[in-house]
Amino acid sequence: MKKRIVFITDCADVAYNELRGVILDNIKSDEIIIEPIVLVTPFSIINGNFVLRLMADAYPESTIFSVILNPSKERPARLIGKTKKKGIYFMGANTGVFTWLFRDFGIEELYELNDPGFFPFGGKYVHAPAVAQIATGKPLKDMGHPFDIEKVVKIDIAGGAIVHIDNFGLMKFTGELRGLKEGDKLGVNINGKILKAVYAERMMSRETGEWVIYPGSSLGLPELGRVRENGAKDLNAKVGDIITFKKI
Repeated sequence: MKKRIVFITDCADVAYNELRGVILDNIKSDEIIIEPIVLVTPFSIINGNFVLRLMADAYPESTIFSVILNPSKERPARLIGKTKKKGIYFMGANTGVFTWLFRDFGIEELYELNDPGFFPFGGKYVHAPAVAQIATGKPLKDMGHPFDIEKVVKIDIAGGAIVHIDNFGLMKFTGELRGLKEGDKLGVNINGKILKAVYAERMMSRETGEWVIYPGSSLGLPELGRVRENGAKDLNAKVGDIITFKKI
């Protein structure tokens, strides 16, 4: 099976091509594939958590995930390792971005990458070369030293928190949809704005412009959206905002 490298990052411009170029320059094998960039909301550890967890479900065993997303003021440790479930390899800063993945997939190996010092674009000069080494089979233990799992930064994603907003303005948020049936009317609060929505199994079956809460397509999370309109843009909603709702 060919090995795949997936960059999860907010580096959406030429920086991604630099990352890809470094990998290609360090790997001379047709058995390794660099996947298209997986974009994350800039500086958002919450969105990074969701995206990494979602991709871990989607990609096959032994995929290598390089998470380049660091809003931290201080320089965090660079972590490399492997999960128990699916044997997924990972690399990224100890910012809390691995919280969801580690909780659901477990940790088989965990190391702190040997620190080469500060570089203005660590993703290019540190992360990408290390990922290339992982892809070519270099043992993780030879790339760093054991890292205490108790020192892994964890974040708490609040109930109702928006974890992702797609290009249609559909908002995926944490929570459950219990006790609801088709057509139930709901009062929704987000950013202090009160909306009238309905519950539906299939959002697109409703009228254009109608607000709908419905079972989403990702990790069992519910979604809020405006039918055939960009609801998130209308609300100026952002990842991390809290959605609450009740039947009316």
